[in-house]
Amino acid sequence: MPTSAPGISERRAARRCGHHTVSGFTLVELLVVMIVIGIAVAGASLGLDALRGRDSEFAAERLRWVLEASAERAQVRGRPIAMELLPDGYRFSTLDADGRWVAFDEPPVFAEKLLPQQMHWELRVEGRSAERLVFGTRAPRFELVLHTPEGDITLSGSETGAVIEQRARERDA
Repeated sequence: MPTSAPGISERRAARRCGHHTVSGFTLVELLVVMIVIGIAVAGASLGLDALRGRDSEFAAERLRWVLEASAERAQVRGRPIAMELLPDGYRFSTLDADGRWVAFDEPPVFAEKLLPQQMHWELRVEGRSAERLVFGTRAPRFELVLHTPEGDITLSGSETGAVIEQRARERDA
């Protein structure tokens, strides 16, 4: 009658006959797993670097679209909408009944946004430096220059509300 748990006597018999039971991983198996993990991490980091470059392009395209929407919304509603430049982003505001600028954050379009860290900008409205871009019944003429690591992106607005995007390389050509 066996006195131990099933399987233990089989292991003892295998050791007596010169057979070894193997448990765990071999060094080669561990090295292969580490190499696969290293390749995956390298690929992911290269992918993230590529995405960082697209962050500023995406932010410029989104800003162009939102500026056009602001001009259209101000004309349709008959109430001014302003884009205020912040040190690290932008927000929208509208005039209340008392003539004060109040936050205008109809999500998701007009919610406050942060710029990618490597991006900063300069705004010129009607040829003068400004911190606020106001859209009313007529859209202002403006030039918003976004400085990015990949080069400058200029957003130019017209009285019709259309916003044209130009990259530094396109302007120089």
